Amino acid sequence: MNDLQTGGCQCGAIRYQFEGPVPVAYACHCGECKKQSASAFSMSLPMQYARLQVEGSASYFVSTAFSGRTKYNYFCGDCGTRLWHSGSNPPEAITLKVGTLDDPSGISPMGHLWVSKKQPGIELDPASDQHLTQPDDPAAWRSNLESGI
Repeated sequence: MNDLQTGGCQCGAIRYQFEGPVPVAYACHCGECKKQSASAFSMSLPMQYARLQVEGSASYFVSTAFSGRTKYNYFCGDCGTRLWHSGSNPPEAITLKVGTLDDPSGISPMGHLWVSKKQPGIELDPASDQHLTQPDDPAAWRSNLESGI
């Protein structure tokens, strides 16, 4: 998938776009991701924040990830849509939420984290890279998904 991608929050107060190849997506089945997506899992695209052209101003709150690291959770202050996460503020490397894209139809996860917490009835592609929890270095794992290792 290549070209211009657009997306934003539910109410339209925040819109974004990026060009070029769409990063390889992954799904997380942990309890936190289920809560933030209000679904069985959350799908993300790891990328550099600098790739996004953002209209509007995202709010954020700070939480502690399972790794113990600080995580900044960016969302629309008007409608509450979660947009991306980052380990820094201002954001640098982010995980953009696939559900915020206007057309996510060509995106499927190549890897899965926290499969031990997977919702019953969700079937995973056996060819995908799966971890019962998460790799020791999630950033390296995401890079390896991108390069096909």
